[in-house]
Amino acid sequence: MWSCQEPPQIKPNKTLHIIESVDSTNLPIVSMPEIDGYFRELNRHGIFNGNVLIARKGKVIYRQSYGISNFETKTPLELNTIFQIGSVSKQFTAVAVLQLVEQGKVKLDQDIRDFIPELPYKGITVHHLLCHKSGMVNYIYFCENSDFDRSKSLTNNDVIHCFAKERPIAYYPPNRRFDYSNTGYLLLATMVERVSAQKFPDYLKSHIFEPLGMKTAFVYNHSNRFRPESTAKGYEFGTRTEVIPDYLDGVVGDKGVYATVNDLMLWDQGLYANKIIQKKTLDLAFLPHGKAKNAHSNYGYGWRMYTRDNKQKVLYHAGWWHGYQALLVRSEVDSTTIVVLKNVRNRSVILQNKLLEIVEQYKD
Repeated sequence: MWSCQEPPQIKPNKTLHIIESVDSTNLPIVSMPEIDGYFRELNRHGIFNGNVLIARKGKVIYRQSYGISNFETKTPLELNTIFQIGSVSKQFTAVAVLQLVEQGKVKLDQDIRDFIPELPYKGITVHHLLCHKSGMVNYIYFCENSDFDRSKSLTNNDVIHCFAKERPIAYYPPNRRFDYSNTGYLLLATMVERVSAQKFPDYLKSHIFEPLGMKTAFVYNHSNRFRPESTAKGYEFGTRTEVIPDYLDGVVGDKGVYATVNDLMLWDQGLYANKIIQKKTLDLAFLPHGKAKNAHSNYGYGWRMYTRDNKQKVLYHAGWWHGYQALLVRSEVDSTTIVVLKNVRNRSVILQNKLLEIVEQYKD
């Protein structure tokens, strides 16, 4: 969740007003005035700069851009603008792992050293990594204090090599408690590579992005650092200075996916269709496997979850990296998808319950 002041209050009416036009994706822009007013107010106060999409029952009911993609050239955001989605990438890593589980190539209770034998830690299973109970040290902090050449791009294998060489002490034994771990998802992505004999970006492209029609989604490639021109620049804490990709961007699995709001709608809605994974397998990701002490939400495999006052279960994940922020919300009651992507990171909060309450006022 993003922290800071609560955005302005909105009082929706119960009539769905639809305004349609066409953008460069050749898809209709459907706008609900109450939602539109909500985000325009946030944009006017400098709280929100980004894209928003809301879909229900497989149909887009709201999609709009607010703000600037590149402050140097003053290029406005468009609906086909690509954003880095930070830790929302973990959903893709989790599903990639579950695909291999479904194929019988990986077991959830299998020791990660069956796939990464050079890792000097005993008793860590695939399950522990998926639900953040591995006890692994945070690779970002570890690498910042190592002698790694920061003029080069760090890779997953580089991190694993450093762990094998320097053997940093784990935070705690496996399965003791929940502790959110980017390192765990780095290791899972490496496992996917070694089991599938494909680079992780190639695996996601062929097994997830292409089957679901996510034409603009990709994983950042450390070897050439290419990003399409339609990629929004990332800006930190309201500044107008672009955050430049650094040596940590070569690590994938915990982050690294770039996508548009429409890509993420296709991703979330596509999971209902059993195109890339069976429901009974995917449901494992939606089980509550553990949470931090006093946390509002529980954690499955790549999804956070909580139950609203109306007993509705909400699945979601937020993420941030290098000026970008992302929020993806999934409500299975009417297959509602909410996607919020920002390219100016600040302390603003986008409350998924508030958005869900507004959307629920509208009749189909």
